[in-house]
Amino acid sequence: MVYFLDTNIFLRFFAKEGEVKVYNDCLKLIENLKNARLKAVTSNLVLAEIVWVLGSTYKVSKFDISAILKAIESMSSLKIIDEFQTSLANGLFENYSIKYIDALIASNPGIYSKEWTVVSYDKDFDKLGVIRKEPSEVSTPNENVTPLPFRNVTPGNYYRVNTYL
Repeated sequence: MVYFLDTNIFLRFFAKEGEVKVYNDCLKLIENLKNARLKAVTSNLVLAEIVWVLGSTYKVSKFDISAILKAIESMSSLKIIDEFQTSLANGLFENYSIKYIDALIASNPGIYSKEWTVVSYDKDFDKLGVIRKEPSEVSTPNENVTPLPFRNVTPGNYYRVNTYL
């Protein structure tokens, strides 16, 4: 199974968005990627959204955002892909109440043909008939990951990448 990781998975890990359980589920997924127990893909669209949200919402410095991107790119079991069908994305965007970036992601041939699964908390993908799972639904060979301490994040108080990856 190929898993496509959406933006919110990375944000819930690096920015500790959401509840403790959500963070721990994303931590487990990232740990399994880091240790090559799971293979996944994401795209430059996702990386661009990460940059925008971390910079504009959380006021993360350019230096730290760059470190986060490098950490993501350095995961050998995570590949960056950018194959989208623009005309299909436009049709999905026009016909469904969804964000254009979600339509682009869904237009990836692997995702649209249901050969790949989108890992996301964004339920808009469900409107498009693609396969979507949340991190807690992704099975991996080793589920024994120790949760890290959780703290709420405010601008300037995000999870620094060099303390983990």
